[in-house]
Amino acid sequence: MKSRIGGGMGLVATFTEGTAVAFDSLSANKVRSGLTILGVTIGVLVVMVMAGVITGINHSFTEIISSRGVTTFYLAHYNFSAGGVNTGLEEEENDFMKNDPLDPRWTRDLGSLPGIRSVAAYVDLSGSGYQAVSSSLGSSERLDISLIGVGADFLEIDNGDVIDGRWFTQAEAERRAAVAVIDSVTATDLFPGRDPLGRDVRIARRQDGASFRVVGVYRPPANLFAGFNTHYVMIPFETADKDLRVWDRMISFVIRPEPGTPLQEAIDVVHARMRRLRDLRPGEEDDFAIMTQDQIVDLWNRLTGVLFTVMVGLSSIGLMVGGVGVIGIMMISVTERTREIGLRKSMGARRRDIMWQFLVEAATLTLVGGGAGLLVGGGIVYALNAWTPVPASVPMWAIVAALAASALTGVGFGLYPASRAARLDPIAALRYE
Repeated sequence: MKSRIGGGMGLVATFTEGTAVAFDSLSANKVRSGLTILGVTIGVLVVMVMAGVITGINHSFTEIISSRGVTTFYLAHYNFSAGGVNTGLEEEENDFMKNDPLDPRWTRDLGSLPGIRSVAAYVDLSGSGYQAVSSSLGSSERLDISLIGVGADFLEIDNGDVIDGRWFTQAEAERRAAVAVIDSVTATDLFPGRDPLGRDVRIARRQDGASFRVVGVYRPPANLFAGFNTHYVMIPFETADKDLRVWDRMISFVIRPEPGTPLQEAIDVVHARMRRLRDLRPGEEDDFAIMTQDQIVDLWNRLTGVLFTVMVGLSSIGLMVGGVGVIGIMMISVTERTREIGLRKSMGARRRDIMWQFLVEAATLTLVGGGAGLLVGGGIVYALNAWTPVPASVPMWAIVAALAASALTGVGFGLYPASRAARLDPIAALRYE
């Protein structure tokens, strides 16, 4: 292993020397160095991919929420933005079960308040096991669906479009008509080569179910789930409440103020009216919750933040493996260069010069692994974004953090070998065989 021999060296010269020796070590100990680099590469790769995916999903989720208008807010019988349903056994601590559910009839009352444009009852039955089958095809094959019960004025809140047919009317909702609006993917899968308008679709879960007449084809606003061929079926909330036995504690309201009405003013009006509807006395705590988009986005970010923390913990295992490899390589390097270290010390090299050179060498080794992880991870993120429905983008902070973690791994695990090299007695080192 070639090395420039000399006494005290400047920082630039020491950095250059350490980098050159590190690359010499890579070529001289390919297997050992490869294992060290591989551990760091895997650790950085995991951080890059997870940061890219989570950042992309967070951005898409924010766009979904914002697409309903920055002043749109939500009303529920408990505050799910505080962290979800409290599953404690003590009833007084469990707001989800303690608070009375919302009454769908209140939407008309709240919608007549000054400054409020529309209030829609909403129940999302996605994930509840509902399936759809085309009655007109006589097929027994079922299609998993995202079933949503909404108000007749939901399109005033949602930014989706009806691309064929129409939306159901308020009169149909009030008489609980068995009508449905399906998205274009569902229309294609249920009625291939046929016009879905006027045809029947049966919606069922286990043995329970009901038939609905398709009156419109819906195109949802762009969202992070659009590429997964999610099948949306939307029916009047009142019909869902009657035919599908909706659990009333799953009901929430989506509220949109009139244009120009400040968000806080609209919230205050709804809050005051809800307290009267709930018959709450002054001083009594609210048994309902009003949530803004910022609160919901914050909850989402907390959930994905937990996932990212777990992934960082897993990636640290790869960095630990690389760090252990650094200790092994650097200890061998110290042993092989003992006489060189003794000669440099006898010519005036200070302990910090020796220590700095070995730390630079260790950091270079791990930075090579980190750079490889950045390239591979960046390629995976690009492929996910280009060829899959997953919205992924690498934030700049992830690149900086990955490189910093790589360098710090080398410095941290290289401290002991560097310190051992710096403490060598020059006379004993010169006699080393």
